[in-house]
Order: sequence, then structure tokens, then C-alpha cells
Amino acid sequence: MLASRIVQVPIRKPFGQVYEFLADPMNFARWASVPGTEVEPLGDGTYLVEVPTGQVAIRFAPRNSFGVLDYQAYWPNTPNGRVVPVRLYPNGDGCELIYTVMQHPDVTDEKFASDIEWIESDLNRLKALVEQL
Repeated sequence: MLASRIVQVPIRKPFGQVYEFLADPMNFARWASVPGTEVEPLGDGTYLVEVPTGQVAIRFAPRNSFGVLDYQAYWPNTPNGRVVPVRLYPNGDGCELIYTVMQHPDVTDEKFASDIEWIESDLNRLKALVEQL
């Protein structure tokens, strides 16, 4: 079993508004990793995105009413992709975004801690962006 850590951010905007923003793959690069990077559609619901470690192909979960925003990321060394669990929950007149980070066998403890910091930074950027919309 992989070690994991939950990264959570409260967002002071209605669930529906935040979900619609996050469910649109073209918004991904507005907040994740390298804001302003182009998101290139590859077809079949897969998109190419630039991240600090290089290019990654991402396939997003289909739109749904449950707040599931999972995506599957394909780096060169992960031919089957890694599922990234992401959930959005209503919370009063706002919502909570929950991102589960898993430590895969090829990731050192130092890299895992760095990845968590990277994700926290991305989610805080997302929070600031969405709360200004």
C-alpha cells in the first residue's frame, strides 16, 4: 500500500461554479504548475500540459454531479498512467477541494514532501483565482 497525504483547500465560491471551472480541462493551466502554459487537446479526452518536470499527458474524469475531478497523468515513465484522486465537496455557501497525493515506490521521501509543497502551491493559486471570478 502506498503512503498518502490529503491536501485540502477551502474555496469561498459556490460548489457549482467551482466545479464548472475545474471540470473544464482548458482551465487546468490557469492554476496548475505553470500558469499560462498552453493546454493542447490530443483527442479522446486527453490533453498535453507542461509541468515543472516536463510535458505530461492528462485524461480528465467525465463531468459528473458528484464532484469527482480525478485525472490520469501519463509521464514518460508511467505508460499506464497514475490516477490522481481529486474531489470537490459543497460546504455551506462555499466548497472544499480535496487532493490525495500518493507516494509511489520510485518517489523518495524528500521528493514526496516537495510534491506536496508543489500541490499546496497549485491549490492555493487555484483558490485565489476562483475566488476572484
